[in-house]
Amino acid sequence: MKIVLDASIGVKWFRYENESNTDLANKLLQQQFQNEIEIIVPDLFFFEIINTLLSKKYLNVDDIYSASESLHLMNMKVIFPNKKIIDTSINIADRTKLTFYDSLYISVAISEQALLLTEDK
Repeated sequence: MKIVLDASIGVKWFRYENESNTDLANKLLQQQFQNEIEIIVPDLFFFEIINTLLSKKYLNVDDIYSASESLHLMNMKVIFPNKKIIDTSINIADRTKLTFYDSLYISVAISEQALLLTEDK
């Protein structure tokens, strides 16, 4: 099964306090390592997680460097958006009033024929 994860799920791997569904996030990661699922993310995923950890002061800087390294070792399929994905994201954002960033995750899920998981409201 292919799953596109939003950064709202990925941040749970590093931030446990006051977070819901950390068990689900960790289970998804375990399933990825056991090749039961394929986690797919747009390149934006990494920027959003690091930005959240930095801006919310969830971790100290040394732990954020470790989180960044861990993210790159997770063997997720990273999608670098092409013109079609970007155009689809613009269209989704315009029609739904979602941010372009949120629309990008939807567009990647459509492109990859994958399920999208998010904790965004």
